[in-house]
Amino acid sequence: MTYEQNRVQWRLLGTVLSVACLAWIYGGILLAQSEQRVDVTIKDYKFVTKQSTLRLGFPTVISVRNEDAERHDFSSTMFEGIPTQIEKDGVIVYGRGVGGVFLDPKREATIRFDMTRPGRHVFRCSIHPTMSGELLLLSAEAV
Repeated sequence: MTYEQNRVQWRLLGTVLSVACLAWIYGGILLAQSEQRVDVTIKDYKFVTKQSTLRLGFPTVISVRNEDAERHDFSSTMFEGIPTQIEKDGVIVYGRGVGGVFLDPKREATIRFDMTRPGRHVFRCSIHPTMSGELLLLSAEAV
């Protein structure tokens, strides 16, 4: 193999590696941007949600903050049977069958999972049964 052929092969390898690195970097950015976000604030014994349209099959992040002076629970059957991760006070709990999280006053938690079942998903506070809310999940084809 000549010096020139060697040089061309190394240049080609460098180009391939550069493209692969760029794809990895920008792919991570695109994946982070594809997360669906739901913000839930608990205030005056009510759930106040702020969200865009939720779509099936996308990573979902629910951020829950308790603004009340009482302890509340955020739980839902939407997490049943699917891998769910809850981060609260620097501790991360994950698995299947994670039903929700208890929040002391002025505390917050982050719940991560993939939306897999379309429909209306109710969430509630088991401590205060009159508190409830819902998320509507559309299939990607419906959007």
